[in-house]
Amino acid sequence: MAVPAPGPLYGLAKAPLGVILEEISLREEKTMEIPANIKKMLEDPKNVKTLTTVNTDGNPYSVPVNSVSVMADGNIAFMELLDTCQTQRNMLNCLWFKKTVSILVVGDWGKGEVFQIKGTPYKLLTQGPIWDQYLGMIWKIIPQADPAGVWLITPEEVRDQNYFVRRKGEEERRANWTRWMTWKGVRG
Repeated sequence: MAVPAPGPLYGLAKAPLGVILEEISLREEKTMEIPANIKKMLEDPKNVKTLTTVNTDGNPYSVPVNSVSVMADGNIAFMELLDTCQTQRNMLNCLWFKKTVSILVVGDWGKGEVFQIKGTPYKLLTQGPIWDQYLGMIWKIIPQADPAGVWLITPEEVRDQNYFVRRKGEEERRANWTRWMTWKGVRG
């Protein structure tokens, strides 16, 4: 049996799924709103996205993910394709013990479009309209796929990871930053 090339899998996050998820909300309360530019970056299949979870010992584990969409209520949905993988085990750990996960999305590296979204998993879907939409899309690409489910993550913080933004934040946070940097010497 031939294994499909990884390229088509990146089509999972294209507009049709995002549009469908815009209409679905599973929570009564509204979560933090992800800015439109970051939402667009998350749903663009060409952008690199990584999910970082922690295991039961607190060790981080990062994997690329691309089946990511933002739902109408502001929560993030992504499909885990392997039921017995480390990511699935870690996501369950994070769900059970209220641990934070992180999604890093890189838009245009040259322009410094890099954002980190921290959040907490709150549900694993294995049936229903969101599951059906993801499953239908993945089966068109990988008919033999047997996904674990669709994870829903409540975003709690969005951080701009651009170097200059981070540096300015450090300068504001640390009173003697400029003095310390002067003592270290000027690089030429």
